[in-house]
Amino acid sequence: MLAMKSFRSHAGFTLVELVVVLSAISLLAVFAVPAGLNWWQRETVVVLADRFASTVSLAQTLSRNQRVWVHLGPINAAQGWPSGWALYMTSSPQTPATPLEPGADDVLIHVSPPMVPAVEFTFTASQRDVDTLSYSPVGYSRQRNGSQLYGTLTIRSGMHVRLVRINAAGRARICDPAQDTKTCSTSAAAEDS
Repeated sequence: MLAMKSFRSHAGFTLVELVVVLSAISLLAVFAVPAGLNWWQRETVVVLADRFASTVSLAQTLSRNQRVWVHLGPINAAQGWPSGWALYMTSSPQTPATPLEPGADDVLIHVSPPMVPAVEFTFTASQRDVDTLSYSPVGYSRQRNGSQLYGTLTIRSGMHVRLVRINAAGRARICDPAQDTKTCSTSAAAEDS
């Protein structure tokens, strides 16, 4: 009679198999991490540009419909735009950098969260020392003296850049300098329609 062979199951991996699998995973990670970081940076600037342009549109619409001054500026004037932005209504125009706390008659409408440190914000206004967009009761971005106020918010993360341009009428337009080199360069005029 044949002797019955007992089969033993071997559970686990050999050291060689484990080293090969870990090497393959490490090789994939070396190529995937930079691509993932690049994707995150691109999506971050796109989302923040969309969010800011939507807030500008809301400010313009509220000022026109409510017939009040609406201000859009950094939450913290000392930290600037990376601290996030606040949108609020007030009865009088304000053009210098505004504090987070609106006055007693002001109504806070929207506050964005602080931005991540890997994202750079630069706001260039048509007037010196103005870090707040103020929308007059007719919906145009104006200063206290009635002169036009426009500017460009540059959002940069890694090699990805988006510009949010606010024209003289107060409307926002998002552009990508890498795709539109003629009208969306960082040195182009901020007063485009």
